[in-house]
Amino acid sequence: MDKKDITEKIKENNINWVQVHFTDIMGMMRVVHFPSSEFIENVMDAGFGFDGSSVGFTNVESSDLIGMPDKDTFLILPHTKSSARVITDIYSISGKPFPADPRNILKKAVKKARRMGFDKIMISPEMEFYVIKDDGGGEYKIEEKSGYFIPPPMDDAKEYRDELASMIMRSGYNVKYHHHETGINQHEVEVKTLSAIDAADFCIYFKYLAREIASRYGYKVTFMPKPFSNDAGNGMHAHIALYSGKKNIFYDENDEYRLSKTARYFIGGILKHSRSIAAIANPTINSYKRLIPNFEAPCYIAWGRFNRSSLIRIPAKKNIDIEVRNPDGSANPYLLYASLIYAGLDGIKRKIEYEAIEENLYTMDERELTKRGINKMPSSLMEAIEELENDTFMIRAMGKEAMEIYIERKKEEWRRYMREITPLDYKFYFNS
Repeated sequence: MDKKDITEKIKENNINWVQVHFTDIMGMMRVVHFPSSEFIENVMDAGFGFDGSSVGFTNVESSDLIGMPDKDTFLILPHTKSSARVITDIYSISGKPFPADPRNILKKAVKKARRMGFDKIMISPEMEFYVIKDDGGGEYKIEEKSGYFIPPPMDDAKEYRDELASMIMRSGYNVKYHHHETGINQHEVEVKTLSAIDAADFCIYFKYLAREIASRYGYKVTFMPKPFSNDAGNGMHAHIALYSGKKNIFYDENDEYRLSKTARYFIGGILKHSRSIAAIANPTINSYKRLIPNFEAPCYIAWGRFNRSSLIRIPAKKNIDIEVRNPDGSANPYLLYASLIYAGLDGIKRKIEYEAIEENLYTMDERELTKRGINKMPSSLMEAIEELENDTFMIRAMGKEAMEIYIERKKEEWRRYMREITPLDYKFYFNS
């Protein structure tokens, strides 16, 4: 889409305001609102300056950055009158792409895949979230971990999901389905496969749209990995496949798993780097309260066909892909997909391969896990951060500058958490 196309769309649709969206290093959406005339005349081609230190990108002594709109992402917002959206890439004042811009990091990963002969990386994200009423959701009569596919009227957020899914489709995405998920008040919307960058853009947009529409119903939405102690956590699973032209490189009809060697190596690379990727895929202290047995979240580093206890599974469908199951809704999707791509490509390059595990990993004892060479995922954010720090390949691939910012922010989060005294501290230790 060029400037002329966008200008015509703005005039035809009586657009008064253009929201410019970008994502900070932690994955939070940032928004600047421009009058449409200002956007057309000054921002669309020249970009806009902003203080990078205020969003955690830089230090105050060198904080000037430039946001450059990606014209291809221009979208008339379907849920509000007279507004449009465009996603911006971040540049340094030198005119070069800013190395800590998450979208730029993902673009570089996609370019590396192309250099290796893979034209497209196709990803289908699964978005799980809780819809909480202001009254605490007391009208729900669903037992914990028993809400999967329940019908109305128990599924009394159906109308909200209908509207959300309709707005997503009006935004140009193909919705596969939506439904009530396992947890009380938990829901899922899944869209059809997108290119890697489009998939990351979608994840950020989906969270924005889900919250915007929820506010009209008096609901609150959370993508928090584990909002309730005894109920299912929120995942953001990623289905991934590599393509060359129209050919799915992961598919081999003669293999018992219908997986090519390339797919097995890609899986191997992700498993090899999975403990460091956890710092990106599961980036909060709360994330590790989700990665526990018997809540359909992976705790062990393994893969298998149909196996929902493993980190990676191969879903039963004709157009084969691999499903990475540990990511959660607090992850920055740009960094997440970049880390998975880099790890997978490393697996292809080094021909890393793991044996498939088909047994229920939750039922294996420590002796069996050790015998089978099955390692555990990190059990805390700090453990994952230390793994990332020591993974020289991932630091180099993702970019040292970006990872230094990211790691320091996460360490500070951990330090703040460790300073806090919680009610459990008093319950366990006050009278000790």
